[in-house]
Amino acid sequence: MRFGVFILGDKPNHLSHAQVLANVLEEAQWAEEFGYDEIWLAEHHFSPYGTLADLPLVAAAIAAKTERIRIGTACMVAPFHDPIQLAERIALVDNLSGGRFDAGFGRGYQAHEFKGFGIPMDEATARYQECVEIVDLLLTQENVTYEGKFWQLHDVTVHPRPVQNPIPVWGTVMKTPSSFEWLADKGFGAIIGNPYQVDPDLQGALDLYLETQAKKGLEAATGNVWALLNAFCHQDDAFARSYPRESIELSIETHRKYSSPFERGGEIPADYKAYADWFEKHDKQSYEQVLNSHLTLMGNPDRIIEKIRTVIDMGWRNIMLRMSRGGAMDRAKVRDSMKLFADEVIPAATELAKASA
Repeated sequence: MRFGVFILGDKPNHLSHAQVLANVLEEAQWAEEFGYDEIWLAEHHFSPYGTLADLPLVAAAIAAKTERIRIGTACMVAPFHDPIQLAERIALVDNLSGGRFDAGFGRGYQAHEFKGFGIPMDEATARYQECVEIVDLLLTQENVTYEGKFWQLHDVTVHPRPVQNPIPVWGTVMKTPSSFEWLADKGFGAIIGNPYQVDPDLQGALDLYLETQAKKGLEAATGNVWALLNAFCHQDDAFARSYPRESIELSIETHRKYSSPFERGGEIPADYKAYADWFEKHDKQSYEQVLNSHLTLMGNPDRIIEKIRTVIDMGWRNIMLRMSRGGAMDRAKVRDSMKLFADEVIPAATELAKASA
């Protein structure tokens, strides 16, 4: 099994932006120290919900402070980027990290971000797919020519060339069959789950991913897909289940304020019809819902190991952990949680996975 740490760059009011970014780098160093396999970063704009506006830049800073751990993006919001510049930044990070970069992309979903960039949300899917296709071509080929709807390239070669050939490419998805089919057609991996979701349908999503792979005649490898889950670990089970409340409730409130894909009562963009029940699902989201989800890994090691048994039985082998949700937890407690999870949960989960193979 592989375990990664998901970092959003949440900004609580009592921390400066500089402190938030220092915490991001610190968590990345802890993750490497404790033996995690990967750091995953998320891009957001114009709000304290997430403050990592340039993921290749943050990844380069992490690369300078680490030696082993892989650094991935979950995700870069492709519609907001020029694909040539994005490919150049990715190639630079791959070189600076010694070939440790994973390029994950998504189409985005927050209406205020699209408004800020002046990009219609109805173009999100088309821009996302076109941008990712171009970036992948630029990273794997020289002298690239491409005639698209949004971008045209004529005999372009980016420098430096990446260390990895190819750089692993991932797409964030949940349950839209056409999204899984596109990833399968391109040979890209999948990242499933959202940092705000209480109880994502991981079983259904994984089944859909594997079915799509099979239909394409591809090996249905669970190594090509990651699941994102909330986590916090402490030897005192009651403490582990009560302490994160303030920080997670702050995250939930910030999410309500900034994260909607359309205005309340407004028209739903064509690309986001699956989000029609957004306000119904998120207006009353509570800490108890997060805590009591069968997929939330919060508690002492024994409780978490039992929950991971369920995740493993579903077929998951790559788990991405949101371990400091809200950004307001005491730093020592975050560090202790990450270390205890690595020391006691990960070895037990690895044995469970081997036994179920």
